[in-house]
Amino acid sequence: MKKVKVFFNVLFDILLCTILVIVGIRFGPNLYYRLFGSGNTLWISERFSEELMEKNELVVFETTLSGRETTSQSAWLLGKVQEVVIPYSYTISFTVDLSKSRVTVEGNTIMVRLPPPRASFSKLTVDESNMKKRDWLYPLTPERYASIKTEIEQKLFHETSEKTEYLDAAWATAVKNMESLFKSVAEESEQGVTCDIQVLMEQPSPIPSDAETTSSTGLESPAPSFVPNTL
Repeated sequence: MKKVKVFFNVLFDILLCTILVIVGIRFGPNLYYRLFGSGNTLWISERFSEELMEKNELVVFETTLSGRETTSQSAWLLGKVQEVVIPYSYTISFTVDLSKSRVTVEGNTIMVRLPPPRASFSKLTVDESNMKKRDWLYPLTPERYASIKTEIEQKLFHETSEKTEYLDAAWATAVKNMESLFKSVAEESEQGVTCDIQVLMEQPSPIPSDAETTSSTGLESPAPSFVPNTL
């Protein structure tokens, strides 16, 4: 009877040791990392990533410009038959697409990689109460008026969307927003702010050109076909 009891005690000890070894192998490294290593940094990075996933496009910079545009049309022999002076305000917003962000941990630093800011929204507002026009010979039609507004908006977007001053201001705001979000997340942890953050701009991968695609596949592009002009 005593031998049976000893046998079961030994068996129990073996099973207990086996379970402890399995648990240690499965959860030990992660538990050790969280308790004694960079566990707080990992926790902050995970929470930070979750916060970014909840957002989509972040508006980081917005500016409004005011001005006036003068357009005219002339007719043969008659000269200028229409002149329109359009006062306007133009607002453009720059955003960062957070869905394309990447968060990694390097040592005790959280690395946040964001795509560059881009112009996403624009709005042209015309002050029609102060609009001036001379069109007694060639009345301004709704179609012509809509076309003029489209031309103004396209011109302003082209001038402002790639302006270095605006892009730099947008990126600086994006970095400040990431640092502020990092601080608020880190303060939620039990150990507080125990790591640093570094925000980097990650340029999008270039789209391969047709020539590169042809070279990589070894296929030649078909010769262009000639369609005679029958008009």
